[in-house]
Amino acid sequence: MDMRFTFSNIGVMGGRLHGLDALRGVAAIAVAVHHLARIYKFPASPFSPSISVDLFFILSGFVMARTYEDRLRHDMTTLRFIGLRYRRLFLPLAVGSTIGLALVAANSGLAAHLVAAYALILCFLPVVGRPAFPLNVPAWSLFVEIVCNILHGAILSKISNMQLLVVAVAAALVFIPSFTMGLSLWSPAFTSVLWLIPRELTCYLVGIWIFRTYGDAPLGSRPILAVCAFALALGLASINAPLEMLALVCCPFIVRASLGMPRMRWAIWAGAISYPLYATHVPVLQAARAMGLQPLFGVMLAAAVAILIAAAFETRRGGTKPRGAHQIST
Repeated sequence: MDMRFTFSNIGVMGGRLHGLDALRGVAAIAVAVHHLARIYKFPASPFSPSISVDLFFILSGFVMARTYEDRLRHDMTTLRFIGLRYRRLFLPLAVGSTIGLALVAANSGLAAHLVAAYALILCFLPVVGRPAFPLNVPAWSLFVEIVCNILHGAILSKISNMQLLVVAVAAALVFIPSFTMGLSLWSPAFTSVLWLIPRELTCYLVGIWIFRTYGDAPLGSRPILAVCAFALALGLASINAPLEMLALVCCPFIVRASLGMPRMRWAIWAGAISYPLYATHVPVLQAARAMGLQPLFGVMLAAAVAILIAAAFETRRGGTKPRGAHQIST
């Protein structure tokens, strides 16, 4: 078997949805730009990282329903499903968190609480305190992702679409008041992460519902406009809370509108590096700043790490995915 890696052969089998790859790439870049501004103390980014994460969860619900729900109803156990999710998500998180551990240890020494935090983060678990993920900030969403996956395997895959919609409404009824009270907004505290679970669970449930209801059928015939609309939504969401909620409401329609995108090389690249970039960019940028590198070199380093991880991961898996396996990286 030819094990050579090229971005052009990622997902050419298994019905890859390139519009979702494109959206994921834009979302990952928006999150990276936000953290670049914070780490290098630039003016605030004009793109909302919150809506980017919300989109990730809508896509995750969609993809998990598309790839696994039939098996979860028949021959796949929840434990097996979670094992596959850990395997899929582990490598980029481990690389980023190891860089984070090395950076903190170089600055303050290797204390016992850092070793404990490192062990927890490799299990996708938070520290009960502040900060919840001291070595790799974006890991909070991976913890919430695993929570959603557990619920999906154990409960959600086995209920009807109407029951799923009821659960989604219930989650939204927790999320919306918590948002208006300023609770379901990101902060490093463990309690903040817990308040974010209803928000991202709502998004995850919407993704499941979209696939169950519409499958891969696209909305409209201009998928590239969906990517542009998402970029606009990221900008609007950064202005104020009402516009953030409006952007979030638009995201499910943007996801459906993107489904008709044909195979495009830039979308393949974007999808391939989006998760490695997301899982590693904060500690890499922090390390770059600590070494005195200018922002441009920090960005180049973060991109290089993401590309290397994507190359290593796809090569290990043979570069393509068979039908029924992880058809869209998420």
